[in-house]
Amino acid sequence: MKTHNPQYYSLLVALAFNALSAIQASAAEREIAPGKPEKRVELMKTATAPGKVIEILTLDIKPGRRDEFHNVYVTQSVPLLKKWNFDLVAYGPSLHDANSYYVIRRFRNLEDGEKSEGAFYDSDDWKSGPRNAIMGLVDHFAYAVVSAETLKKVEAAIESDTRSKQP
Repeated sequence: MKTHNPQYYSLLVALAFNALSAIQASAAEREIAPGKPEKRVELMKTATAPGKVIEILTLDIKPGRRDEFHNVYVTQSVPLLKKWNFDLVAYGPSLHDANSYYVIRRFRNLEDGEKSEGAFYDSDDWKSGPRNAIMGLVDHFAYAVVSAETLKKVEAAIESDTRSKQP
């Protein structure tokens, strides 16, 4: 999979924003403790993605503060996520408006993502680190988790001159 194609990430972000509008919630509504995003709705009983999964997080940053958010994310969150062995695929400002941001992460499977994120958000590293700065700049966030196989279809669609055969 090519990871340097800007069109690829733009399409992923657009896909995520469209698909997530129904589950978007304010950061305050989604917290179970200050600075700890509420964990997702219970995992599906029968996981449909046994292999690697991609989490696409979309964030609405407080108006006029996206550059500040990006700086905090790059200088504080990225090093911390790397310390915790998160696989950051891509992140950055969205192309569609001045206040949106995206983060794309890869996990071995759904359970790995849940466990990794649970441990991270419960950690002193997060709580005494960038949590307050990050959460203070976010108005809303939403996410989707898709199989790595789905992204192969997205990449094929980007590279192809023909329309998708998806029903």
